[in-house]
Amino acid sequence: MNRAAFFSALLGIATLVWLAGAPQAQAHNRSQSYSTWNLSGDTVELLFTVKAREVTRLPPLEENLLTLEDLLAAHLGETIRVSSVGGAVCAAKGVPQALTAAEGFLRMRAILDCGSAPATTLQIDSFFSMAPGHVHYARILTDAELPAEYLFTDSRREHIIAGTGGRLDSIYKGFLQYLVLGIEHILSGVDHLAFLVALLLLVRSFRELAWIVTGFTVGHSITLTLAVLGHLALEMWIIEALIGFTIALVAADNIGVTSGRRAPVAVVTTAMLLAMAIASTLWGVGLPLLTLAGLGLFTLAYLAISTPQGQARGVRPALTLAFGMIHGFGFASVLNEIGLPDERMAVALAGFNIGVELGQLAVVALLWWLVRWYGRRKPDWNYQSWFETASAGLCGLGVFWFISRGLVQV
Repeated sequence: MNRAAFFSALLGIATLVWLAGAPQAQAHNRSQSYSTWNLSGDTVELLFTVKAREVTRLPPLEENLLTLEDLLAAHLGETIRVSSVGGAVCAAKGVPQALTAAEGFLRMRAILDCGSAPATTLQIDSFFSMAPGHVHYARILTDAELPAEYLFTDSRREHIIAGTGGRLDSIYKGFLQYLVLGIEHILSGVDHLAFLVALLLLVRSFRELAWIVTGFTVGHSITLTLAVLGHLALEMWIIEALIGFTIALVAADNIGVTSGRRAPVAVVTTAMLLAMAIASTLWGVGLPLLTLAGLGLFTLAYLAISTPQGQARGVRPALTLAFGMIHGFGFASVLNEIGLPDERMAVALAGFNIGVELGQLAVVALLWWLVRWYGRRKPDWNYQSWFETASAGLCGLGVFWFISRGLVQV
């Protein structure tokens, strides 16, 4: 690596690490909430779930509310609107009540009365003013219809509740809803996209590209399915940290492969894992010792069996398969949070998985085309320098995520 490339690599690391500290770059930690709506005649029951840290974004109210539950109840009362036929607003019956929720989450229950007409329109403005990137997933249950799912964003805060119709129509609409959900998730998952970019940097042919995409697809499809069906369950904070590790290792290995100096990659990676293992042992902070030991053994074994550049490219599909399985748990977290309809489990799972694939293929195709288009326009383009800068930046971003996510638990 020449001096110019070295300094550009440092700049790439500094830039991406700074970006990693921004709220919009937190990937799976991004702002999101969930709700279940039970519509029975002219009565609406709302169950609203959100991470407690999201509520801390809300500004204090004049009443000086002392608890997060009170603050959330007041916020929901101001930002959720249900309308019936003719535009009449459904009236809240009392204030939202706090329910028992999983650790780190808040859950509220509210009842609304729509008079003599059923609810037809939902408007949710919650959290969007504080976090424009906020995403809300709503599941609608009615007396006679199969469940329906709706996605609320800053640009789409209102949905009309449409009947699902017959069984085939219900299956079709459910599939499309989860298809869109899968596309939205991959396109807004910064860490998944960073991993794909890190993988693509070393690709030199369409055949390599096909193998890489296939490996990632097979890997995440396996764990996504098993996790959603309840056959596998892992702590999400560990999975999020491991996703950061996959980015860091692949990006660092990119530089090691092209420069022929993979030994420093192994030394630095082992030192980082050793330091985290010491913290875990002495102070009980960070990832479990067994997890760190497994990462160390995997890294050393991978770097040992793929030393030549050609051999390293040859084992990339296997590496992508293994790391894709880790990312699959991340994909499953969204479906586990909102819950899948038992009566449409296969349809919803297929729709979400296909949506993830379509979003992934769109990103890969765009990047592949851009690199080749730019290379044709700029024949003297120094791809090697750009490659090293991008790999170094992605490595810094992955290390930041791995350490910051892996040290938050005590």
